[in-house]
Amino acid sequence: MKGLLAIPLFLAVLPTTATAQSSAAPVLSEARFEQVALTVTDIDAARTFYRDRLGLRLMFEANNMLFFDVGGTRLMIARDEARKRPERPGGILYFHVEDFAAALVRLQGTRATLVGAVETVQTTGSGSLRLQQFEDADGNMLAIMGFVPR
Repeated sequence: MKGLLAIPLFLAVLPTTATAQSSAAPVLSEARFEQVALTVTDIDAARTFYRDRLGLRLMFEANNMLFFDVGGTRLMIARDEARKRPERPGGILYFHVEDFAAALVRLQGTRATLVGAVETVQTTGSGSLRLQQFEDADGNMLAIMGFVPR
């Protein structure tokens, strides 16, 4: 009985801000990315790069837009003729790969423009998390990322 009474007393002394924060519904805590968008100047070159060189599955095309399936998330690539190549890209799309070394060899074979050297992001007792950045013809930054066991 004493244990049951302690719980309501404990809750009664919590600050009201803690109660208010916990009662607020989180906006995106259960969300996932449905679609990510990039713009390019040449939709035909983008189709060749993303479908033929990177091997992404083209779902459909509509109104100068390409829609690819990337592990259940849609990648939309839209033509924007007025787009200027960015001095510094605003973001990077990271593609998770199971076999980093094999994916890197395949990426090098696509003649993609690699940016910098392979980076080790984290090292643990069982291996390391590595990434290699690259860009498409419009300067959109992309990367492959994967765990390399020891």
